[in-house]
Amino acid sequence: MSKRLPIIVCALALVTAACGSIPDGEIVAGEGARFVPFVAEFLDDAGLGNSVAVDAEGVPYASYWIFPAELKEGEIPVGRPLGSPYIVTDDQEPKEGAAVGVASLSAEGVWTRGAAAQVRETPSGVYIPYGPAFERSLIGDTAENTNGTDIAIDGSGAKHVVWTGQNGVFYAGGTDAFAVERVYSAGFDLRKAGPVGRPSVTTDDSGAPWVAYTVNAADQEVRVATKSGDAWQTQTVATVQQCAGCPQPLPARIGVTSGGPMVAWVDTEAGSVMASTLDGNEWVATEVGAGGGQGLDMAVDADGNALLSFYDGDGGVQLARQTGASWSLTTIADAQPADLEALGNFAPTTGIAVDSDGALVAAWDDADGVKFATSEDGESFTPVDTLDTIGGRSPSVGVSADGSNIFLAWYDVEGQNLRFGVQGDVADLAVAAPSPTVAPDQVPAPAPDGGGGGDCGADGEIRLDIVAKGIAWDTTCLVGPAGEAFTVNVDNQDAGIPHNFDLLTEEGGDQIGATAVEPGIVQQTLDIDPLDVGEYHYVCDVHPNMTGTLVTVEVKGG
Repeated sequence: MSKRLPIIVCALALVTAACGSIPDGEIVAGEGARFVPFVAEFLDDAGLGNSVAVDAEGVPYASYWIFPAELKEGEIPVGRPLGSPYIVTDDQEPKEGAAVGVASLSAEGVWTRGAAAQVRETPSGVYIPYGPAFERSLIGDTAENTNGTDIAIDGSGAKHVVWTGQNGVFYAGGTDAFAVERVYSAGFDLRKAGPVGRPSVTTDDSGAPWVAYTVNAADQEVRVATKSGDAWQTQTVATVQQCAGCPQPLPARIGVTSGGPMVAWVDTEAGSVMASTLDGNEWVATEVGAGGGQGLDMAVDADGNALLSFYDGDGGVQLARQTGASWSLTTIADAQPADLEALGNFAPTTGIAVDSDGALVAAWDDADGVKFATSEDGESFTPVDTLDTIGGRSPSVGVSADGSNIFLAWYDVEGQNLRFGVQGDVADLAVAAPSPTVAPDQVPAPAPDGGGGGDCGADGEIRLDIVAKGIAWDTTCLVGPAGEAFTVNVDNQDAGIPHNFDLLTEEGGDQIGATAVEPGIVQQTLDIDPLDVGEYHYVCDVHPNMTGTLVTVEVKGG
């Protein structure tokens, strides 16, 4: 029996509960370093081609594909709540496509799920986190004809996301909203992934994006594109002669080292992992290691030295460490991926990340699921013992600069979900199932007479101040004067977490007015024109568990 059905039932229960009050969650408590897994995204088929980046504040972000779910007999499709990224063009002439999802996990254990790009424009009045761009090329993208995503966060906090679609390589960048640009056009639509390799993105000190990818042209070409003003400039880093039976392009990875930008790639003809650096205007290649190269990943340490992880083709995962102009190889672990020859989003991956002190974390695919291990010195790795990753595929990994938290993302094949785990001292992280909820002691007590329903407004006292804290309103009852204009004062005290106040004629009804979606800490006001005596519904569009009733009453003595 599919695991997706009970997940869907739970999800539906969550949506139903969200219409009233915060659902009770099973709080996972504990102290000390431990591994805490999440179902980071359960809607649709989400999580293939995932990548993890961690910002300067230690907040992890993941990019990933979202496709329509493949339902088995007896499964019920999940109702997609308002504010979810669009993967179908419209209701009039629906066409399936995809979205490039972006999700982040706050220190309070709350997920923000949005997108960098989607197949239709966001309707007026609807908020989707991160402001996804409408990108028509996503129409017709499938799990089979696309090839991974990658994400980078620059020093200013701006997000940079790349992906290989069915007809090229695309980049989306932005702080408050994304804009999409085509970096490479294949000139036609691919039916199967392979001719265009999985891309990667990084930024230099100025915040300019650098994108690396490999394509089959007359020969196999490793390319780098970077922005100069409003235009992309593309260079060919290396050319590999096509050969009968040569593998399709493998991942190209890019990072900024102490010597400038470096591109790691795979010479599929020779079967070697290579690293290319700029010498003036020329790219110069160095062999890193012979054999393998599938699942190539890259990190750069605090000293500006590159670290690479990849499968060696002989049943092992290798670490390559740069020291100046030389490289050293260390075996991370033995591994037997389920299908080492798989292409596109289904190809096995490795992941490598490093903290500011040089401690490493590595992840890889194995026959029974995802594995990961840590190393203080880069010479020996200690596996992290967890059963939660069994059945997973395609891991990616990140680590906070201070090394306090390791973040692992992977794809749950059976559930078609993006899974995510945190390894660290998570005593202060509110972890609940279903996600997101918050720990009971983080939910503010309702204001007096603030229970909503029939008692709301019974005393006739005007109450128009509301606070968002702990992903909850401090009251589920507001009271305004009927027949008069009034103002609702909204105080978002959740630092870095976006909220808004949306007043509707009824639950699911027409909008009366709404504040803008803004991350806290911020104070806003919403001016309301005169309303008749009655009950109205308010909600945060980003967190639909945050609801309540606004009652308008005749003013005493009026």
